[in-house]
Amino acid sequence: MIRGAALICLLTAAFLFAPAAASGALGPAATAARQDVRIAVEKITPDAPSAPDTPITIGGEVANTGAAPLQWMQIRLRFSRQPFAGRDQMQSFAAGGQILDTSRRAVPVAQLPASSSVPWEFAFTPAEIGMYRFGVYPVTIELIDSAQRQLAAQRTFLVYAPKGQVPSRTKISWALPLVDQPHRADDGVFVDEELRRTLADEGRLGRVLKVAESPAKGVSWFVDPGVLDDAEVMSRGYTLATGDDGGERATKAGDQVAAGWLARLRTALTEVPVNATPYADPDVAALVHSGLDGATGAALAKGAVAATQLVGKDVTTSVNWPVGGLLDHDALDALAVGGVRTVLLGAAALPPATPASFTPDAAASLETVAHKVRVLLADQVLSDLLTPAEGTGLLARQRFLAETAMISAETAPAARSVVVAPPRRWNPDPAYVTGLMRAASAVPWLKPVSLGSIKPSGASVPRTDLTYTDKDRAAELARPYMAGVGKLSDRAALTATVTGDRRRPFDTALLRLTSSAWRGRTGSAVPYVEQVDRAIARRTDAISVTTGEQRTLAGKNGIVPITIRNDLSDQEATVGVKITSADRRLLTIGAYESPVTVGPGGTRQLDIPMEAGGGGQVVVKVQLTTADGTPYDEPVELKVTTTGYGAIALVIVGGGFAVLLAAIALRVLRRRSRRIVANRRAAQAPPPAVAAHREGQS
Repeated sequence: MIRGAALICLLTAAFLFAPAAASGALGPAATAARQDVRIAVEKITPDAPSAPDTPITIGGEVANTGAAPLQWMQIRLRFSRQPFAGRDQMQSFAAGGQILDTSRRAVPVAQLPASSSVPWEFAFTPAEIGMYRFGVYPVTIELIDSAQRQLAAQRTFLVYAPKGQVPSRTKISWALPLVDQPHRADDGVFVDEELRRTLADEGRLGRVLKVAESPAKGVSWFVDPGVLDDAEVMSRGYTLATGDDGGERATKAGDQVAAGWLARLRTALTEVPVNATPYADPDVAALVHSGLDGATGAALAKGAVAATQLVGKDVTTSVNWPVGGLLDHDALDALAVGGVRTVLLGAAALPPATPASFTPDAAASLETVAHKVRVLLADQVLSDLLTPAEGTGLLARQRFLAETAMISAETAPAARSVVVAPPRRWNPDPAYVTGLMRAASAVPWLKPVSLGSIKPSGASVPRTDLTYTDKDRAAELARPYMAGVGKLSDRAALTATVTGDRRRPFDTALLRLTSSAWRGRTGSAVPYVEQVDRAIARRTDAISVTTGEQRTLAGKNGIVPITIRNDLSDQEATVGVKITSADRRLLTIGAYESPVTVGPGGTRQLDIPMEAGGGGQVVVKVQLTTADGTPYDEPVELKVTTTGYGAIALVIVGGGFAVLLAAIALRVLRRRSRRIVANRRAAQAPPPAVAAHREGQS
C-alpha cells in the first residue's frame, strides 16, 4: 500500500523531477490512455466520521487494461471544505458537473505495465482537509498524466457527522418486493420450469430470500401470492406442458428446491410486516381501462386468502403497490372499492404543487369514491441506489448515505419520512443490500420505521393531482391483448354460471394472464393464453347438445328429439334451450321444457314438437343458454325436411270418398234396372202345361 506523508513527498518529488522527454512522449497517447485506464474506489471508512480527529481512509486500485505500459502518472485526491447546499447540487456533481475542490493531495505512479494494476490509498482526518460542520462533502479521485490531463476519475461523497451537530433524524422505511412472473397457465399445468431456477440460491428469488433472511429494521415486504402458490404446487408434484404447442403433458415429482425455498421464506417473514399484492400482481390500470373492473376486487380478495395461507400468518392486501408506482383515479377508485387503504407510488406520481427547497415528506392523501386513501411516495434516487451497476456497490452505498444525510440537513418545517422501494422485479446483491440497511440503521441521521407508521404530518406539502401521462397509459398491457383476455373471461364466466360452480376455476388463470410481468412482452404470454383457451374450451364443450344432422317430418305435426349432454363428472349443469326455425312459414316450433338440469356425467332428451306448413327443408338452430338467456357456446344447426303429406292426404281421402259414393249409386241403379226387365219378361210368357202322371212316388 502507498501510505504516509513521507512516502507521498518522496514519490511526488520523483514525479516532478522526471525527464521532460518522458513527459512529452506521453502526450500523444493521452486519448488512448483514457480508454485503457480504470480507477476503482474499494474502501471508504468510516461511513460517517464523527470527530475532527477521526481517521478517514479512502483506497482502491488503478488498472492499465491496455497493451502498452504507462508511466509518470499521478493519482490525485480532490475535496472541498464546503459541503453541498442541496440534493440538486449533489446530482449535478455525480452526473459529471464541475469538480468542487479547495484542496488536493497526490500520489505519483512512476510505472504501470500493460494489463496490470497498482493499489492506492489516502489517509487523513476531517481536520486535515478542513471539514468542520455536519454535511455532505464532494470527493474526486482522478488519474492524470504528466501534462495534467485526466485519464480516469471516480466521484464520491463523504458525510461528516460531528457529535452535537446532527439535525433531527429522518424516518426511513424500506418496501421490498418479492414478485415474479406466473409460471402456470391454468391451475393444473406449468408452462415452463423457470421457477425452480429462479428459486435456487443463485437465482433471482433465491437472492431476494437471502435479503429476507437478514433482518433489518424498517423493512416491509410485498409478496405476490401467485409466486408462493406456484412454488407450493411445484413442491408437491406438478404437470408440465411439453411439445411445440404445449399440448402434451409430463408428470413431475415434487421439487425440493421449491419446497426448501418456501419453508425458508415462511421462517424469514415470521416477525416482519408483510403485505400481499393482488393475486398474480395484475396490471390494475389495464384491467380498469379494459372494462374488467371486477377482476381487481377478485385479485385483491384471492391475494389476501392465498398469502395468509401460504405465509402462515395474517396478510392483507390493504396496502397496494401498483406496477411502476403509477396509477390514475380510475385505477385508484377500483383499488379503494376493493379495500385498499394505502398505495405506494413513485414520488413523480404526485409531485408538489410548487417546487420545494427541501425533500417533501413521503406521506400524502387522496380522495376516492370509497374513502380517503393514504399515499406513500418512494424517493426515486434512493430507490435506484438499491440496484447499483456491477462493481459500483461501494460508491452507491456512499451516495445513499450522502443523500439521506443531505435530506436531514435540509431546512424543513419538521422531521420527515422517506420510503425506499427498488424496482418491482429487482435482482439484488444480498451482501450489498443487507450491508446498506445495516449502515442506514447505524448512522445518526436516520431512524428506521415501519411502513405502516408513516402518515401525513406537518412536513407534508401541497401536492398536485395524480400524474398519469399518455406514455404511462401506453405502457399498460396492450388493448388488443386485454380484449382477448376479456373474451376468455366471458367464456369462463358462462361455464361457471351454468354449473353454479362457486369455485370459479378459471379466475386465477385469467389473473395470471393479466400479470404486470407481461407489460412490454405480451408475446411471452402467448403460450399461457393458448393453454387457458384450451382449458376453457374443454370445460365449455363438456356441456353440449346433440341433434343429428338431419330429420324428416312426415306429417303436418311431429316430434324431433334432441339430447343435452353433461360430461363434467363433478358438477350438474342447468341450461336454457332456445330453438328457432329459419322459416316459420314452413316450420314452427311448439312448446318444450327450458331450462333443463343435467346431472354430472348424464344426458337429458327433449322431444321438441314441430308443425309443418308445407314441404321443403328448414334450418333449425338449437342454442344452449344460461338461465337469463345469454348464449352458451356456438348454436347447433339441424336440417328438418317437411314432406307436405298431411294436405295431400286430405285431398286423396276426399276424392276417394266421392268415387266410393258414385260407385254405390251406380250399383243400386243397375240392380233396379235388372229387376224391372225381369218382371216384364215374366208377364209376357204362356202358363206351363199340367203333367198327366208322375213316375215314382209323388
